[in-house]
Amino acid sequence: MRYARSSYNDEALDKYDSDCRELLQGGVTSGRVFWLRGITITNAHASNADQVILYDSDTEGAEGTGPAATDRRLAIYCGPANTVSLDFPAPGIKFKDGVLAAKLESPASGTFATHSISICGYEE
Repeated sequence: MRYARSSYNDEALDKYDSDCRELLQGGVTSGRVFWLRGITITNAHASNADQVILYDSDTEGAEGTGPAATDRRLAIYCGPANTVSLDFPAPGIKFKDGVLAAKLESPASGTFATHSISICGYEE
């Protein structure tokens, strides 16, 4: 059975090797997987582009740490003062633990504020 889920970032993004932010609030339900079907990202910085990195992990990490490189699922480029929307064909991109995000560059980088990234998909 499929269960629709949508969520967003409730904190501004940080650099990937500093900390990650949870996109799927509450993580993936135990015994299920989450299929990412769509994402929308807004970069509020007027002149700097950046990439948003998505990870399959349930641990946001402490300051100065991030998920393992093997947990990386996707990198999405977002230009300055731009919004990117992507839809993924069925079944989507599989996440088994959670959906975390971080930005690639710092300090001359994009700005991904609270509520600037939204995701949708389903669990099964």
